[in-house]
Amino acid sequence: MHRVNQNSPVPAVFKAALSAALLFLTVFHAPSASAQAYGQLLAAAPAVEIPLAPPPQDATLYAAGPGLNVYFLNVGQGDAIYMELPGGRNALIDGGPSRSATGGLAKFLAAKQVTKIDHVVLTHPHSDHYAGLQYVFSNITVENFYDTRLDNKGATADNTLRDQVRALGVNTVYPAPGDRLDWSAPGVEIKVFNSCPAESASKTSKVINNCSIMFKLSYNGSSMLFTGDTEGETEELLAARYGAELRADVLKVGHHGSKYSSTSAFLKAVRPARAYIEVGKNNYGHPTQDALGRLLGAGAKVFRTDLDDTLEVVVDGAFKAVEAAARPV
Repeated sequence: MHRVNQNSPVPAVFKAALSAALLFLTVFHAPSASAQAYGQLLAAAPAVEIPLAPPPQDATLYAAGPGLNVYFLNVGQGDAIYMELPGGRNALIDGGPSRSATGGLAKFLAAKQVTKIDHVVLTHPHSDHYAGLQYVFSNITVENFYDTRLDNKGATADNTLRDQVRALGVNTVYPAPGDRLDWSAPGVEIKVFNSCPAESASKTSKVINNCSIMFKLSYNGSSMLFTGDTEGETEELLAARYGAELRADVLKVGHHGSKYSSTSAFLKAVRPARAYIEVGKNNYGHPTQDALGRLLGAGAKVFRTDLDDTLEVVVDGAFKAVEAAARPV
């Protein structure tokens, strides 16, 4: 993880930027009638190092690397995945459970100084995936929104979010299985394997979970599969339908490591080298020993945001992963 300690000295690159700004002011804004006197005054002035404005309290400053950078955010019991795409665009998959400005997603975006997101995906309408998106749409410009047409009859806040998106005039896309998404990122290919693009409604968690938008992102010979909360029966149907098309280096583990997800048939198709579980304190027993056992049995190294904090995966010419104090299970 690339970090900048807020107690460290001012980085050299910022000193250089400040010096360049001072030079610009010296050359172009010195009073023309008294340029010589101005230069003498400037030369006689003591050297003063201007400190940078401090970052938000308790914030970590994340520095982007080249290529594709994917952050599995520690947002508690919920999903939020931020991407820096090749070519300068960005994306966010889900928003976690907190709509607060002090929540994990909001603090991360503030530390990154994100003011615009090109692509926001709501995998399915459960609050641990959409609540944080209320903060995003209230504070950040969003270009494109990817959603299902499933209404969660057991909640109203999903409708509130969608009403907000419509009122803002954000371009909304309802991807269907088999679709390929164009995110205008050089070298990036995205294929959708699961979603619910037709209008429907349910208050049954299993039904809502299995409407999750699932897609694979490929770049530079590496691939990542994002699953939302897809559960066992649907996983098995997808494995039977797509087979080796699901194969991916990185798996975002479905449903926070529920015993109903990460089925053997699905993992046999995906064959992940690394598996990332987004999970926090919960009453469900996530991640379960059943799911962990199947993931490890499939040969995956398993990482968890509750143990390892925010995790970063970088693809730049060759696949590599950068974990913050990462500890495989």
